[in-house]
Amino acid sequence: MFSEEFLGSIGKGQIFEVILSYHIIGLTGRNAAGKGTVASFLKKSSFVYHSLSDTLRKELKRRNLEESRENLIQTGNDLREQGGPGVLADLMIDSLLSSENHIVDSIRNPFEVKSLRRVYPNHKFVLISVDASPEIRYERLRLRNRLGDSSSWEIFLEQEKLEESSKDPNKQQLLATIGEADFNVDNSGSIEELENQIMLILKKL
Repeated sequence: MFSEEFLGSIGKGQIFEVILSYHIIGLTGRNAAGKGTVASFLKKSSFVYHSLSDTLRKELKRRNLEESRENLIQTGNDLREQGGPGVLADLMIDSLLSSENHIVDSIRNPFEVKSLRRVYPNHKFVLISVDASPEIRYERLRLRNRLGDSSSWEIFLEQEKLEESSKDPNKQQLLATIGEADFNVDNSGSIEELENQIMLILKKL
C-alpha cells in the first residue's frame, strides 16, 4: 500500500501512471543476431512473448507452403501489399493491451515500428536492435539448424541483401527499421555480456 503522504503528493493521473505502467519491447536485427536469446531473457522477467514471424508461419500453413525463409519473406510482402506495410503489427495490437509487459519479436519494417509506437492506455513501446558480425551470425545459424535457414555462406549473404532495403514500402526494410531503434545491442560476445546489456536497458526504462 502507498502511504497517505505519498498519495497526497501526487494527482490521480499520476497514481494511475505509477500503478499501471508497462512496456512493450520490440526486437529487430539481422538474421541470427540473437533476438531469440534476448526474448528468452525477457521472458524470465515476466514479459509475454509475441512474434510477427508466428503470424507468417500460420499463413504459410494456411497456404500449404514450406516454411522456408524465402516463403516467409514473400508471404510477409504479400500481406503488406494487401493490408499496408504495418499490417503485421496492426493485427497484433489487441494482444498487447493486457496489464503485463510484452515482447514483439521479428520487426522488419519501419511501418511496423510506427504502428507499435502508437499511444497506449497503460504501455510504452521501445525498440531494441540486436546485431553481430556476419561471420558470427552465420556460425550461430549453422549451429541452430532451424528450418528455412540459409544452407550456405553465399545464400546467407544474398538473403541479407534482400532483407536490408527496398524501394517498395511493403517489403522488408531492415536497415531502416534498425535505424528506428531506441537502444542498440552488440551481441558479439557471451550470453552473460548480452544479458548485462539488456539489464542496463531495463533499468533505463
